[in-house]
Amino acid sequence: MKKKILISALVVVMIMSMTLVLFTGCKDKTNNELGTDFAIPTTKIGLDWQSNTDTEAVNADMSAFKMLEVGMRNYYNADYAIIDYKGGVNMNVGGFLPVDQEVQSTKIRLGKGDAEGKNANNAKYFADNKSYSNMANLYEKIIIDGQSVQYRNANKVKYQKADKRHPKDSWTVGSWNGIDTDFTSVANENEDKSLLKKKSNNPTILWMYDLKEENILKEIAPKYDAATKTYRFGFEFKPSESTVEYVKTMKAQLEDNAGMGVDGLVFQKLILKVVLWENGTIRSISVVETYKMTMVVSVKPKIELKGNIVTLTANQYFSYNPNEEGFGIDAHIATFTDNNHLKK
Repeated sequence: MKKKILISALVVVMIMSMTLVLFTGCKDKTNNELGTDFAIPTTKIGLDWQSNTDTEAVNADMSAFKMLEVGMRNYYNADYAIIDYKGGVNMNVGGFLPVDQEVQSTKIRLGKGDAEGKNANNAKYFADNKSYSNMANLYEKIIIDGQSVQYRNANKVKYQKADKRHPKDSWTVGSWNGIDTDFTSVANENEDKSLLKKKSNNPTILWMYDLKEENILKEIAPKYDAATKTYRFGFEFKPSESTVEYVKTMKAQLEDNAGMGVDGLVFQKLILKVVLWENGTIRSISVVETYKMTMVVSVKPKIELKGNIVTLTANQYFSYNPNEEGFGIDAHIATFTDNNHLKK
């Protein structure tokens, strides 16, 4: 019997950032390989994992894929879930102009999730997606409450990376566009006004990979770390077989949101590096995606960019604590209607 799971890695942000990318390369290629081991990413959230007692446990006899399945079930079954996403790309536009792009996102869920993406449990979500380079930028926010959806995005987005003068990363906007409530559901494929159909976006599942055990190319077997009370393991999956539906969504995002024609979009690499708390909840997932495509940019004259290799990397940090500082869903929802929030 084939084992199959749908995993979402908050890659909606990656997709949205793709509307800004012409050529992409990564300066540090060592993190883009699976290898035989990896360092556990440092995170300040989710460290109260001991309080999450209602979980499906893991043990040292499980395979890496089995642990991944347990971790994802525990994520969807949690009554409160947070993902703090931080990633980026190093771009080389036109083969000679380097451009760094920052990609960040927050996703908060109140209520049990739904791996099928239909929000069958009527959970409440807040999600934002942020992307910035000196070429283009994006900031959007989404609220989902049952099947009710609200969406808005911003103009003149700016990003300041933390440094000696700025203790925290900061985002500012010039103005917010109006709130779009013209949605009929979250993910009804038969409704043109569903969030999935209208925006090629469904943050209730973060995004989709089609992962099967028989499509694992390489694997890091689970390794227990007593100091952090975690298991870590990793996979490299057959890229094309694991991204059939994902590619369709990516093309829709590029063509609808960026006005670019896309041909020959083919994944070349898909790597996941996973850290699980010993109670079976996910602490972090690091993702590497590499794909090749030809894009047609709608300018005069039209420009066809052939054979672009795109590499996206990100760390996602998980928490299940409704009292996690800075991640209260009500506080984030309150900023949704505040036109001055983050306004420069």
